[in-house]
Amino acid sequence: MILQAFLVCLVAVYGRLEQGWMGQQMIARPIWLCPLVGLLLGDFQQGVIIGGSLELIWAGVVQVGATPTEVVTGSTVACGLAIINGLSVAEAITIAIPVGLLATLIGEVNNTITITVWSPMANRAAEVGDTKKIWWLGLAGCATQALMYGTAVFLAVSAGSAAVNAVIESIPQIVRDGLSNASAILPAVGIGILMQYSFDIKFVGFFLLGFLLPTYLEFGSVAVALAGVGAALIYFFLKPNEVEDD
Repeated sequence: MILQAFLVCLVAVYGRLEQGWMGQQMIARPIWLCPLVGLLLGDFQQGVIIGGSLELIWAGVVQVGATPTEVVTGSTVACGLAIINGLSVAEAITIAIPVGLLATLIGEVNNTITITVWSPMANRAAEVGDTKKIWWLGLAGCATQALMYGTAVFLAVSAGSAAVNAVIESIPQIVRDGLSNASAILPAVGIGILMQYSFDIKFVGFFLLGFLLPTYLEFGSVAVALAGVGAALIYFFLKPNEVEDD
């Protein structure tokens, strides 16, 4: 159990270091982190399914500045606990959301440490033009953040297995059914939030195509994805040439 918690912790640390040391590569996302957790815990397929479901919910959350939830911690803890305890995808989603919300408190603690420790040291280094020290302090700040989140994930997964089972068993069946139904709606809410920022009326045909194919023709997800690729190729090669104004 300790080994499994440590492996999940490594994935969470990787997710935080990716954002701090390598820039925003967009691989610290549920759709990437959860399959890694599944691979390390021996259930890659479940990791992919959970990651895809959580990505639909958090598709509009980009962790730049203040965010309403901590995606890395919520994803890794929920996926790890779900695979270790044999939980369903719906139960994993109900774990991920509150964990992600609670993990934002870690970010506040990290900000306090940065302001009181790393920032004054970096300011003094800037005054004397010590760029090498500034670079190392930047790495140290990111490492502190990753260590804090990794420790939280390790403790949650290592201590959470029995607790999660006890909590789930204590929840009345009618409430569990309600949570399952709510988790089925949340991906649509996530897509709706994302569409608020990216929707364009000229692309509404692609949206309708993605809705109609699985609903009325019973296309699977792979078939819908391939149909989307075909539609994108048709649009790319047959669209009129756009003339830019001088």
